[in-house]
Amino acid sequence: MSAFSDFMDGLPDGPIGLAVSGGSDSLALLLMAVDWARDCERTVSVATVDHGLRAEAAAEAEGVAQLCSDLGVAHKVLRWDGQHSGNTQDAARRARQRLIGDWAKALGLAAVATGHTRDDQAETVLLRLKRGSGVDGLAGMAAQVTKEGVLWARPLLDQRRDALRDLLIKRGVSWVEDPSNLDDRFDRVKMRKALKLLGENGVSVDVLADTAGRMQTARNALEAATLEAAKQVAEPREIGSVRLHADHLATYPQEIQLRLLAHTLRWVSAAGYRPRLAATKQALVAVLNGQGHSLSGCLISAAKGGVTEVSREVSAMKSTDAQAGTFDQRWICDLSDGEWRPLGAAGLAQFPNWRDTAEHRNSLLSSPSLWYNNELKSAPLLDKNQACKCRLRDGPESFFVSIVTH
Repeated sequence: MSAFSDFMDGLPDGPIGLAVSGGSDSLALLLMAVDWARDCERTVSVATVDHGLRAEAAAEAEGVAQLCSDLGVAHKVLRWDGQHSGNTQDAARRARQRLIGDWAKALGLAAVATGHTRDDQAETVLLRLKRGSGVDGLAGMAAQVTKEGVLWARPLLDQRRDALRDLLIKRGVSWVEDPSNLDDRFDRVKMRKALKLLGENGVSVDVLADTAGRMQTARNALEAATLEAAKQVAEPREIGSVRLHADHLATYPQEIQLRLLAHTLRWVSAAGYRPRLAATKQALVAVLNGQGHSLSGCLISAAKGGVTEVSREVSAMKSTDAQAGTFDQRWICDLSDGEWRPLGAAGLAQFPNWRDTAEHRNSLLSSPSLWYNNELKSAPLLDKNQACKCRLRDGPESFFVSIVTH
């Protein structure tokens, strides 16, 4: 318990959120966090996501609500509309993160704690080993990570599931078993069963979790080296593109080159994941040889003086999300009359002196512009229209900050 308290004490000041599903791990998190909060006069709030995928889910969420009421803790049920395409489990995970993240930001929570355990860490390492992951993947889950402005914390990563269930039994708290945890269609269930066999041959949960810890140390060193390289090689622009000094990039080890390029592509595209390694290697060849290329919704264009411009690909840009107030997931734009869309060739033609901006043509083509009745109303990054503003959501400086993932 002292390790748990030490971890929680290290979180930022302010109320802490708990993601509690009704399973054993998250219920143990709830009990431990309530004890901790009482001892140090902190505040915790709880959220449970009802994915609507099982008939029992609503009752299970209400069960968590009742326990929270008994403990004197605020609780909220968050419901997913279920709209998705493709992998249901992945869609549910993303929806859960979005719903809890929005809840946390609305309440001004300092962090959200989840119930991931040492067993989960071992399963994650096995899953990623199956997929052929490198250092980053085999580092498993970080104890803390910031995503979309929310600090996610995993204070139970050093705790075994059996020990947490013993705690629940002693406290007289029952938990629910999600039937999907027994469904062999899911890779994580297969890994859970494989762990039992591996453990009999010395490849235990603790061995795999300790391996993840060593890989995290290696990843931290690689990220630090990538950040230092980025400061010398990369120039993020207010227009949302990144300039890479290819000749200078070529002097670094390939691992750093690949990491920096993958990060650049992810930052410019606002993608949830870095591109696959094989595709990134092909793109790197293009960068180092001064050739054009496209990947992850980005255009890689050779410019003068050994510079490569990485800009957004117009055809890949996303429409305005009025609820979030964003355009293409990364621009904060005034929601005035009209439609935000890429400037494009037709819009750029209205600025015959665009070369005076010192911006690459592809970057200008993908810059935000406001149109009304199919007529250009404003291109804020070109006409500097103070009545119609648009800015990068996190600013160019976020390019460097986000290289470090934890």
